[in-house]
Amino acid sequence: MVVWPAVLKYEGDQELSVVADRHTWESDSDLHCFGFQPGDALIDSAGQVFRLLSLRPGDTSLEKTEQTMRLDEIVEIIKAHQSCLGACCAAKVSFASVAEAISAL
Repeated sequence: MVVWPAVLKYEGDQELSVVADRHTWESDSDLHCFGFQPGDALIDSAGQVFRLLSLRPGDTSLEKTEQTMRLDEIVEIIKAHQSCLGACCAAKVSFASVAEAISAL
């Protein structure tokens, strides 16, 4: 079960996409229209990593993996995301928890 909000991390891309809740995940067709690559993942507010399985165009399933991301790993991908967007102080970000880090996006 996904702990919302969550972020989409695309393979080879530093930009992240925030998914606020289950309703958004299920109803936002833009999130699913192009399908997903094998390295794409959804990371929830507990740090749990989910694999994205494209069943057919517009229909995606989430598969829980054994992988979880630690706070320091989440902070690094957020720094890369902010840097990609041109944030001048991206190196200075810090958070108390994974949930706080994802909510800050």
